[in-house]
Amino acid sequence: MYPLGLGAVSWWWLAILATAVFWAVLVPGMPTPSYRIRMALAPAAMVVFGVGSYYGKHMDLAAVLAMYSFAIVAFPVGMIGHRRKFARRLLEAKQRGESEEYTWPPAMMAQVFVSLVVCGAMAIWVTR
Repeated sequence: MYPLGLGAVSWWWLAILATAVFWAVLVPGMPTPSYRIRMALAPAAMVVFGVGSYYGKHMDLAAVLAMYSFAIVAFPVGMIGHRRKFARRLLEAKQRGESEEYTWPPAMMAQVFVSLVVCGAMAIWVTR
């Protein structure tokens, strides 16, 4: 099975491009070096999930890469227009010593949720 008729090599390139978009959009927008490091390492968690799906569920490599690509792009798309406010709220919470749980602006939370649902649906549709 080849999602969208693309082979594994094409999906590798798309996964690399999706990761580059993630890093280009989200890492520079973080207010402190520790947040930038955490954001830079976030794709590694997705890779662990993908490797588990590939070996544990015996999924096709192209399907795993397609799901990874859609999932990793959902976050930058979901944060479009909210990065500065999010970074400011993160920095304010850190300075006050508060939890980071409530730093997501409600509009950004809704946009990320919709982005994840749409990208998830697209990944399921592409890999079915």
